[in-house]
Parts: sequence; C-alpha cells; structure tokens
Amino acid sequence: MGESPSQRTERELADLRTRIDADITLLVEHVREDLDPRALARRNPLAVFGTLGSVGLLGAARVIAGVRAARARRPESEIDRMLSKLGSRTDRLKGRARKRLRERLRAEMDEAQKPDRIREAAWSAGLSALTAGAAALARRFAGRVAADDQG
Repeated sequence: MGESPSQRTERELADLRTRIDADITLLVEHVREDLDPRALARRNPLAVFGTLGSVGLLGAARVIAGVRAARARRPESEIDRMLSKLGSRTDRLKGRARKRLRERLRAEMDEAQKPDRIREAAWSAGLSALTAGAAALARRFAGRVAADDQG
C-alpha cells in the first residue's frame, strides 16, 4: 500500500517487459521451427514435394526455352550469305557495327516470320476470360463454403 504511483508504474513496466521478452523468445522459437526444412517436411510433406516439383519443372522449362531459342536463332553464316546475295559490302564494317547489323537483320527477319498477331491477341483474350471465369467460380465457391461454416 505504501507504493507511490511512479513505483507502481515502474513495477508494471518491468512486468510488461518480462512478458514481452518471453513472447519474443517464444516467437523466435516458432519462427525457427517454421523455417526448419526438416520440420516443415514432417508436418506437410505433400506441400514440400509439390514445391520442389514446381521448382524443378520451372528450371526444366527454362532450360528447354533456352535450347529452343538457341536453335531458332539464325546462324551468322546464313545472315552473311543473305547479305552477300543482296550485294552488300559488310566486309567493310568493323567489329561492333557488323555485329549490330547482323543483330538488327536477325530481329527484322524474326519479326517478319512471327505468327499472326490477331490470332495471338485472340488467344490472349480467350485465356484471360477463362482465368477471370475460374476466379469468379472460385470466389463463389469460397463464399458458399464460408456461409456453410457460419450457419
């Protein structure tokens, strides 16, 4: 009873600091458990294997895309042959200028041989509509599930 208001406040603050320290310690332990791959694999092995499979699939797709791009790229010998047919004097160009000419010509030729842009736009619009429809269905289903849980 002989405690002054400032002493009581100090005591309450010390208690709060002790509780906060205990909560932070507990939080750090939980974070360590959640970040431990072995514990995560034990708790939810399907998610771990699914994630690893997805990462592997993305890596394989990246490698395949790189190989396809390298194959699709026109070799410099073909570009040089085409330039010589057109009667150009690329032999006079040096270093970077010759390289820039080849790259520009390669880009122009690839652009001319791209598939129909209208078809590409139609596919994009169709896929966007399908994605929007699937999202609306998922949202509707989730709303129904949530309504069933509440009632």
